[in-house]
Amino acid sequence: LGAWARTVVTGRARLGGIPIGVIAVETRTVEKVVPADPASPDTRENVSSQAGQVWYPDSAHKTAQAIRDFDREGLPLMIFANWRGFSGGMRDMFDEVLKAGSWIVDALRAYKQPVFVYIPPGGELRGGAWVVV
Repeated sequence: LGAWARTVVTGRARLGGIPIGVIAVETRTVEKVVPADPASPDTRENVSSQAGQVWYPDSAHKTAQAIRDFDREGLPLMIFANWRGFSGGMRDMFDEVLKAGSWIVDALRAYKQPVFVYIPPGGELRGGAWVVV
């Protein structure tokens, strides 16, 4: 899942020798590349910027998917929270960013292992991110 939804970083790690699932936020602005549709010659590659510390539809979906995967694997979850909230642009609303956010809530509610949320010094948790986490 590395090249998909790059404003969220997910992975597995060990904490004191115990395997855990990790979700962290990318604080830098990243480029989102949507390739051209090979079946339609009229389309072109689309490159756009995504601000760090924001959940977009793709990154919210990636977060929810990672939570479900870690739960299936029986891993405790560590979330390094430093989000300003969800993107509120018209395109993101059309792409159902809030629906993807609700998937995060559903995945956390059903999580069967311990969940730890860490807000780093100088970090922030605002807007919809506060509600979700």
